[in-house]
Amino acid sequence: MLVKNASVFYANSKNDSPNGRGEPEVEKVLQNLAIDIHWIHDKITFPHWSDIRQNMNVHSLYWIQEGEGVFRTDDEHPVSPGMLFYLRPGLSMEMKSGSAQPLRITMILLSLYTLSPSADNRGRVEPLEVLPLPFLVKPGKEQGKQLSLLFHRIAADWVPASTGSQLMTQSLLYQLLNELLQAEAHAHPDRGQGYELFLRIKDDLERRYSDPLHIHDLAVRYGISSSYLRSLFQQYLHQSPKGYLSEIRYEHAKKLLLYTRLTLKEISAACGYSDEFHFSKAFKQLSGQPPSVIRTRSDGQG
Repeated sequence: MLVKNASVFYANSKNDSPNGRGEPEVEKVLQNLAIDIHWIHDKITFPHWSDIRQNMNVHSLYWIQEGEGVFRTDDEHPVSPGMLFYLRPGLSMEMKSGSAQPLRITMILLSLYTLSPSADNRGRVEPLEVLPLPFLVKPGKEQGKQLSLLFHRIAADWVPASTGSQLMTQSLLYQLLNELLQAEAHAHPDRGQGYELFLRIKDDLERRYSDPLHIHDLAVRYGISSSYLRSLFQQYLHQSPKGYLSEIRYEHAKKLLLYTRLTLKEISAACGYSDEFHFSKAFKQLSGQPPSVIRTRSDGQG
């Protein structure tokens, strides 16, 4: 039976915008992810060991450290070191070790949630049914080394009764899930030659949102035409670079309205708007209400 821990870790990613095929779902998951640790175990088996998955109501990650064996779901999966298995809730599985080299498995059992934020800062937590990960992950040599180190640290550092250990382990788990999800989202051979360029420009917009950016100047900086820049964003983000920049500025402005006492003029300058009028107009277009309404709600919360 699982020992339920009360601590839950929330983590926010940079911006909740899709980056192309496969990535919208990843960004949605990472936007407001909550992790509730049930159990972390370094499972050392013996020759001919066999068992079934006991805790089917949680998300499980199995990292194969040593040995050989077989996992059976609807199909049979040979198991060897350096493999990672993601077991979604509800998935039944049989496990068996080989005779000469029994399995050693780092097992991580989690409940995962997403926090849906709202304009009045009153979100709701909902269970996450499944991660956008395959059942079996076979990382390359370098990624395998990194994953092995992460799993080792997670298993070694986790102490259920220690608040400090819980927080550190949750931080490592978020790092682990982020790396796995981002690697899976980027593992598409059909990205095209412009994808890396798109990522660089997208990162530039995210970091320099407070500057008076113009699409033409941005295109010149990267040695491309404005039309090609727009086509890259349409291809991988399904919106214009100007639209994406507006969303970034809006999100930053909303936080400043909620959590600071800056004036609207100061917020407009901090978020890259030319003046308070353009800030209010752009904010209302995206939120359906003027920034003064958000500020009033923030004041009402004390």
